[in-house]
Amino acid sequence: MFQLLLSAYSTITIQDTALFLGMNEDDATNYVLQQGWVVDPASQMLTVKKQTIVTEQKLDATKLQRLIEYVFHLEH
Repeated sequence: MFQLLLSAYSTITIQDTALFLGMNEDDATNYVLQQGWVVDPASQMLTVKKQTIVTEQKLDATKLQRLIEYVFHLEH
């Protein structure tokens, strides 16, 4: 559920976060603070810290071949 919140929100209330995580507000706040989120006590809002996603792109020979054929077709 935490991963869904992470991908769906940039800011969310403490109350909604606690509801989604099935925790009380203090536990939910402490948990997300440990994950790097920021709390604004005045508005009771949490700012979500997005995690960087590292993806490794693998070269697929068939895709490369199709690209070569496409470019060749365009040139001739």
